[in-house]
Amino acid sequence: MPRHRFCVLVVIPGLSFLADESAAAPTIPLPEPGSEAGLIPALVILGLFATVVAAELVRPLRMRSGSTSRRWIGNLSLCVLSNGIFVLPTMTAFAAAFVSRSEQKSLLDMFGLPSTMRLVVAIIGLDALAYAQHRLLHRVDILWRFHAVHHSDPEVDVTTTFRHHPVEAIFNGALIGGVVLAIGFSPAEIAAYTWVSFVVELVAHANLALPSWFGSIFGRLIVTPEFHRLHHSRAKVEANANFGQAFSIWDTLFGTARDRSPEDPRRLEFGLDEFRSQKFHLPHYLLTQPLLPRASETAENAGFR
Repeated sequence: MPRHRFCVLVVIPGLSFLADESAAAPTIPLPEPGSEAGLIPALVILGLFATVVAAELVRPLRMRSGSTSRRWIGNLSLCVLSNGIFVLPTMTAFAAAFVSRSEQKSLLDMFGLPSTMRLVVAIIGLDALAYAQHRLLHRVDILWRFHAVHHSDPEVDVTTTFRHHPVEAIFNGALIGGVVLAIGFSPAEIAAYTWVSFVVELVAHANLALPSWFGSIFGRLIVTPEFHRLHHSRAKVEANANFGQAFSIWDTLFGTARDRSPEDPRRLEFGLDEFRSQKFHLPHYLLTQPLLPRASETAENAGFR
């Protein structure tokens, strides 16, 4: 569900009026249901993005390569395509939320939970769904072809957050929308989780040198840059681990958490062997990448997917 955050964060507040009075907006930069969203969500998104970019410039973990500008053009172009042109996937979850709220009783309504508890359930439940969905993207061959666009980035920085193929956006939106419709999460509850996961993802992909205590304190609960970087490793056994989107607890519970020993001499390298050429940073190559033949698609790769 990763991943198509720019449009989600702009669209959700605008649809908050679909929620009734019981679905109060959470204490994050979102307007109250029924109010005009205006440019606030977009400005918050740009502000968060600019803050992480500035932090990367001040305290980079790795030196930038000469292809950084080309990578940024490709990554941000995919952001526009997946979130600006292909708006339907993002809207699916909110259309489903509206339908579920208009019915007499949704599955979640049947439990009669107070609004605060509903919000907690929504955040935990949607992140569990994101974890399961992420594993599915790695497991199913046709889904992996599109998700591999995200993993083909030979560097990992804040723009990698947005490097997702539009077809993956459509799949994610359809799956999430179906679950939202079945369970009955409100637009405001989806918005709350979207903001949480967006902030975590921006930091998790950042090329940022954080103090050692950051991972020690927060790593047991949320996805940290150190935790997520290993998921982008060129080594298949490492990339097939650490699937969490906002919370790392799912990897711990289901045995997919992995880390490297401080004594491990290997240098962590990112990307996929098939797409090391700089031409694969260009938007049209990123869009057609899932259709390109791959020499390494043998039985050896089955374990990665």
